[in-house]
Amino acid sequence: MAEPIKIRLTTDLDLDGTTPITLTRDALTVEGQRHYTGHIAGSAGIVGADILGLFAPEAPKVLGIAASGHNPRSVARIIDSGGLIREELSLNPRPQYVLLDGKDRLAILTRNGGRCLIDLVVNEASESDHMQWALTRPAAANRIRLRIIRSAGAAFVPNLTGTPWIPNFIWDPSTHILHVTDDVGSGPIPLSALCPYPRQFGCFLAVRYAGSNNDGKLHVVDATTRRAWMAQPNNVDVRWSAVQYVSHDDHIALEATPFAVGEKLICDIEVVRVEPGDRLRGRYANSQ
Repeated sequence: MAEPIKIRLTTDLDLDGTTPITLTRDALTVEGQRHYTGHIAGSAGIVGADILGLFAPEAPKVLGIAASGHNPRSVARIIDSGGLIREELSLNPRPQYVLLDGKDRLAILTRNGGRCLIDLVVNEASESDHMQWALTRPAAANRIRLRIIRSAGAAFVPNLTGTPWIPNFIWDPSTHILHVTDDVGSGPIPLSALCPYPRQFGCFLAVRYAGSNNDGKLHVVDATTRRAWMAQPNNVDVRWSAVQYVSHDDHIALEATPFAVGEKLICDIEVVRVEPGDRLRGRYANSQ
């Protein structure tokens, strides 16, 4: 990897994260052929894939970014050529490093209330650099939150011996929640209906009722015998339950009544995958 190029940008206004920065290489002051400085006038917020004309836009780059201020609402986003946000960082004076793939742009949004300073340190990444970076970055799992809505004041009834209930969840990109409105579903819900993980994985799971009569319950149900354990009794309304472990072949059953006749009743479910062996290792460590 070649010696990095450092760029210091100043502005009298907060960066908006949406307006392209029009500064070019010719408008920057250079020192030692490696240190560039420039001032941004007016609205701005997106650094193009060519990093102000200093790099080829198609080349992958390792980029470090730091900013004045500690406002947690000041962020930097890596955006691909189609507008998809790959990653978001909270900005502060400490440099943080990300990988920009070819044609990726950098969107900067600051909330300092005025003058701002941005430091960028950029290296063009070779094939070897790219592979080394990739091997140190584990795969990222999406969070899973699901919402079941009773719109007509119907209760959640745990029909433990009934036909398994498979809610028809729909993804809402604005809330990042899988949701379904279902006033009649009952019976135990297989874990496979709540998460897309391969069948060897169990899950940690928590539920929350909203609009209940402070009587929300969670049952863990054996798939074969339909025997059940009440894992969470009488959960207070809008309070998340304790986290429970649900094995790959288990079902869960929901139970709650609406606070008032005809009012909406909601159950939210959060799920996270448990790697094989992790739960037993944790239980073993806590038992010593």
